Amino acid sequence: MDIPGLSTLYAIHKRNIDRKNDVLKQRKELALEMLENCQTWSKVLLETFTAAVERWKTEGREAAEREIIAQEQDFMKLEYWGLEHESPIMKFLAEDERFGPFVNSCADFYHSALSVKRLAWGQIEDHPGHFISSHDVGLDVMVATWHAEIERMLRNVSMNHMALKILTPI
Repeated sequence: MDIPGLSTLYAIHKRNIDRKNDVLKQRKELALEMLENCQTWSKVLLETFTAAVERWKTEGREAAEREIIAQEQDFMKLEYWGLEHESPIMKFLAEDERFGPFVNSCADFYHSALSVKRLAWGQIEDHPGHFISSHDVGLDVMVATWHAEIERMLRNVSMNHMALKILTPI
């Protein structure tokens, strides 16, 4: 599983933020960049795992599982787990408590979406508290459920972003 531009997708989280005169406008612009980053991650992950499903079908579970675990290790190098506390862009957005729900939904998206090993280990929730595995429901259902989870998380990011559009200076 080779995800093109992996470091580029992560770069937004390492960029330093220089405050501008209109901080609210700047936060809204940066929030839009974060939304677009989540959308790009979503698209890339869904396309990548559609291809991984085909590999699973042709080469077997073990081959796809090794690939998923290798990809997870690549993601771990990107340090997504501490973003809300370490990413300059997320810290800058969170300074204004009105951006808090958006920042939290972005962090939740990254944590959930990029924990891809759950596909291999059957830790996909089809409804609260009920986890499925490929052994129970089949690979296609499990991946479809993961796709639905990614889409739900992205929808949450999008809804929180829409709420930012109406903000006015305090």
